[in-house]
Amino acid sequence: MNKITGLLRTSALCLTLAAMAACDAEDFTRTAGDIPGKDDLANVGGVLRREKTPDQISALKLSEEQTTTDAVFYQLTQPAAADVTVTVDADATLVDEYNKDKQGDAKLTLFPLENVTFEGGKTLTVKRGEKTSPALTVTLSREGVEKGAYLLPLRATVANNDMSPSEKDQVIYYRILVGEIVPETQLDAYAFKIVGYVNTEEMNPLMGTKFYAETFDPDFNTITQTWIDIEVLRPAALKFDKTTRRAMLDIGPDLQYVLSNRDKYLMPLQKSSRKVLICITGGNTGLGFCNMTDEQTADFVFQLKYVVETYKLDGVNYFDIEASYGKDGMPGVNPASYAKLIKATKEALGDDKLVTVACDAESTDLLATAHDGIEAGKYIDYAWSGIFDKVVDAYADGAELKPIAGLEQSKYGGALLKTNNTQESAQLNPILTPLIKSLYRETQSGNVFAFWDMPTNSAGYEEGPKSAFNIVADAVTDWDWEYDGMILLINVTWDDRNYGNFTKDW
Repeated sequence: MNKITGLLRTSALCLTLAAMAACDAEDFTRTAGDIPGKDDLANVGGVLRREKTPDQISALKLSEEQTTTDAVFYQLTQPAAADVTVTVDADATLVDEYNKDKQGDAKLTLFPLENVTFEGGKTLTVKRGEKTSPALTVTLSREGVEKGAYLLPLRATVANNDMSPSEKDQVIYYRILVGEIVPETQLDAYAFKIVGYVNTEEMNPLMGTKFYAETFDPDFNTITQTWIDIEVLRPAALKFDKTTRRAMLDIGPDLQYVLSNRDKYLMPLQKSSRKVLICITGGNTGLGFCNMTDEQTADFVFQLKYVVETYKLDGVNYFDIEASYGKDGMPGVNPASYAKLIKATKEALGDDKLVTVACDAESTDLLATAHDGIEAGKYIDYAWSGIFDKVVDAYADGAELKPIAGLEQSKYGGALLKTNNTQESAQLNPILTPLIKSLYRETQSGNVFAFWDMPTNSAGYEEGPKSAFNIVADAVTDWDWEYDGMILLINVTWDDRNYGNFTKDW
């Protein structure tokens, strides 16, 4: 469910009156902040609001044997000169009007009014001198309601004839999905993959077990599935040993601790069908994926296979950053090197393990064409953009990345998102959300969404990585069924949200 938190801000205006010196002109008196008189009520506006959000149209969901409650109140634009009485009730006549404005094929039907209860009656009162009324609780019951999509319009009617509030401000729409719970064995909530990177120098990999996606599918099934499909652990790097001239797989000490204690840190992830990979980057030694000899490649893949098999990992993620090509007189880039590495890795690990690639611009240019008869994409299970906080469809003309030769577009994802702080998210999320929505709805390149270094809850990051997750959740939600294959409603939830949860415990 798209959760939109409404924040009402009130500001106080302080007036300072300066005493003026006596003068011959006539005295005068100024007053400020008085309650409007009866004659002024015609200029007082009012709006029916939800406590949770200022949005006029809101989403709610109901599953079997479930009720849900919400709270509404009435707000004036100025303090009331006298008590203002408002009646809130369902208005069935607004359903047809709502459906006419929607472009999708789905038409919502009226939610059964016998399943709607107004706790304590339907009347709200704004007391004299106040601007808002107490809240009125509305309860919706699932009992006896067939699964489907419904609409419940609530209209406020002001009893004071002196007021003429805006008509549109008197209505709240609840879009209600009523679904049936699907048994866990049938879970298949969405077609795309969610990848979450975990930096083990800071975080505990078990955080990936705490995210769930609650969805409604087009058949109105209520589905709960793990949000993270693939967890990628780091740091690990390819480094050059000057003495032996070997390409060495260097596992960071924190990642090594996690691998050595796989029963505690990895098995819980894999029991829920998540895949656990290690991310390998360059090691700032001048040797990387793009300039290895055939002997170095074979040696490196042998080491990687040993690690994957010993610690029962599900595969590898290659990300060609921080190699420092050209450092200390190291060889230049060999266009065939990366493709050979990917092919050798897949052949060594086998079809039951994943070989994935985060695509940077330079190395992906090399992989865009076949080298020595090798189309690297034929040996890649999933690939995604390696450019942070940008949406890049590699299959679009003039894109910043090129498509990898031989890679099916259905295995590609055009976004790698960071979790930004509250201020940065406020600026970036409104830009990214429509771009990702377009990527998912209008192209074939929205099949993988990756999230870099998922953080814990902390000041400025109150929702941990969930703020970044919500960009994708919002983008793939299609309330009005305007696009095929969309999810009607998706809500990412997170257990254990206390500050500092799932920082490393070793």
